[in-house]
Amino acid sequence: MTIFTEPITTPQFEPFGQLIAAPESFGRQSFATGLSHGDRAPVLSTTHTPPFRLPLTLDKMECHPHSSQSFLPLDVTRWLVVVSLSLEPTDLRAFVVGPGVGVTIARGVWHYQLTALDRSARFAVLMWKNGAADDDQFARIEPVQVQEATATLDGDCELPPPVRADL
Repeated sequence: MTIFTEPITTPQFEPFGQLIAAPESFGRQSFATGLSHGDRAPVLSTTHTPPFRLPLTLDKMECHPHSSQSFLPLDVTRWLVVVSLSLEPTDLRAFVVGPGVGVTIARGVWHYQLTALDRSARFAVLMWKNGAADDDQFARIEPVQVQEATATLDGDCELPPPVRADL
């Protein structure tokens, strides 16, 4: 099975979480509505991830049933966020995110590991944990290939159907 990337937008990502970006004008913007946790303590960490190239085959997903998870880019070009509300490969969505945009993945949403494109990247990560075995859940899925959508001559992204069986 193959899925194609799409640019991330607030409406398309809303079922999975919230986008995080600095406001265009001077001032402060709050993202508290996207943050969610049970009885866990906050954990702020940083990570450095190697680059990946598309197409990318993924066969596992992770989920945090007691906490949202926020990824804040510190030194990033493009990166990939693969999310799903279920473990069904047909429900996967692959979003390409540009520099300066972070995401909060909602509590209980399945997602693939942090995936930098083009070059290595550094992120700050915020979530809540209490050390219980169910803080992080991992599951194997049927292998899915993520391919980059092709661009048209006018610069718009031409998206093939969201999911295509290549069996």
